[in-house]
Amino acid sequence: MFITAWEASFKEKTILKAFEATGLSPFEPETESLLQQVVKDRRDPQVQKLSQAFHSISVQKSLLEQEANGLKEALINERLRRKRGKALPLEAPKEYHGGAVVWSPSRVNRARDCLQQQEAEEEQRQLQKAEAAKAREARRQAKAQDTQARRQARAEARISREKEKAKKASEQASRAAACRTQQQLQNALRATQKGNRMSFKAPTKAALKKKVAIEPQAGGTASGAAAGAPPSKSQHDRAIKLPAKYR
Repeated sequence: MFITAWEASFKEKTILKAFEATGLSPFEPETESLLQQVVKDRRDPQVQKLSQAFHSISVQKSLLEQEANGLKEALINERLRRKRGKALPLEAPKEYHGGAVVWSPSRVNRARDCLQQQEAEEEQRQLQKAEAAKAREARRQAKAQDTQARRQARAEARISREKEKAKKASEQASRAAACRTQQQLQNALRATQKGNRMSFKAPTKAALKKKVAIEPQAGGTASGAAAGAPPSKSQHDRAIKLPAKYR
């Protein structure tokens, strides 16, 4: 039996394939062929260093690929082991005192159905938890958006109030300036009217005296007629005498 397995495993084709997989024989054939195409003088020290670095990187790549494949395989095996290792919910009989227990197929089927139901319920609970977490996140985002909207509305209202206040202040300043201008115009108009009234006032005392002094020099009939004219009378038939200072 051992010889048969040995002969089936250790064949020339299998051995050569194993050496080729490790890159020992031939030594990295793909790498060597690529180097031969690129590099002509293999005796150059710089070329030899480059070749060694290239082979080292190639070997590390192969090792990392093998390690990754091994980890993937181990992960798959672990998942399968956990899935197979779950025990059925079978209760031992009351008179059980150790040893092997034989379960009937119907009992095993019921236990499997119960296990599937438990797994379905657990999956449903996990789904409900995920949905609840999603709903909480949606509510949190909605609340944050509502808070942001209220904050933005308050900011816009504050800006609107400030603009309205500035507009009212500007209008008030414009009205005040217009009032001041109107007042200045009225003052200027009154000053002009006052000056005009001063120009139309009665002659001063000196002007009257000068007029009285000039009138007697006129002589002749006009002077005598003026001297012989009757004195002026008021509405009550009283004589109006000219004050001495105007005579």
